[in-house]
Amino acid sequence: MKLHTLLITTFAIAIANAQDKGADPFVAGKAAVGATVAPQVSGGAEDSESSAPVNMSFCYEDFSMPLAQAAALQREGLTGGQLYAKVISAAGKDSVRQETFCVQTTKSGQKSTNENVSELIYPTEFEEPKLSDAVTAGIPATDKDGRATPAGPLPVPGPVAIARTPATPTAFETRNLGFTFEMEPTFSDGEYIELRTVVEHVDFAGRSAWGQEFSTIEMPNFEAHRMNISVTLKVGEPFCIGTINRPPVSTLDPDSANRVWFAFITAKVAK
Repeated sequence: MKLHTLLITTFAIAIANAQDKGADPFVAGKAAVGATVAPQVSGGAEDSESSAPVNMSFCYEDFSMPLAQAAALQREGLTGGQLYAKVISAAGKDSVRQETFCVQTTKSGQKSTNENVSELIYPTEFEEPKLSDAVTAGIPATDKDGRATPAGPLPVPGPVAIARTPATPTAFETRNLGFTFEMEPTFSDGEYIELRTVVEHVDFAGRSAWGQEFSTIEMPNFEAHRMNISVTLKVGEPFCIGTINRPPVSTLDPDSANRVWFAFITAKVAK
């Protein structure tokens, strides 16, 4: 009787093991992860097909609003999603404007950049102004005391200043004008993402003159506002990464000191 019971138990265990080996791990993995949850990144080969898609899309948006309104919203102690919902509901009215919208897709551990720029080339080094060779040859030679030498050439008639060359550029640099969004995400688990990001706005704000007469040069003025941060995002939920404002004294926006820009990033699975 005991031997009969032992054989039945052994046979049942063998059937259960065979069923487990025949199960489809890809189907089981998809059921466990779900359609809206980000994947876990694993180094094991057995996880290659059982993981959800590894590509993620990141939506960057910023909105500007009056200083007093921004301060009142911040004092409410809202979550990123709640703050985003209130800002969205006020966009287009109450002096709330959407300034930037950018969507970018990448995968874990990869640095990616989105640029919407124009290039401005400007000089950074100059050669000093000087008299032309033709005029220099016609200027009387002088001794160490400043007296004209007898063998010196006759002076050239007319004003010498008209033959003076201006300051000449000898080196140049290029500056990107516009919007730049750099990011490097790392999937920490199925719900959160570690994100390093750099956001930069650069605008051309005219030129300034330096020097005088033939030494006068013009240099460009730039207005820049940028953030370089590292944060943890929850998948599918807007997150406020901070405020990114124009300079308080702005040529492009005279009211910049009284406006605040809220910046948000939303991470989602890219299907």
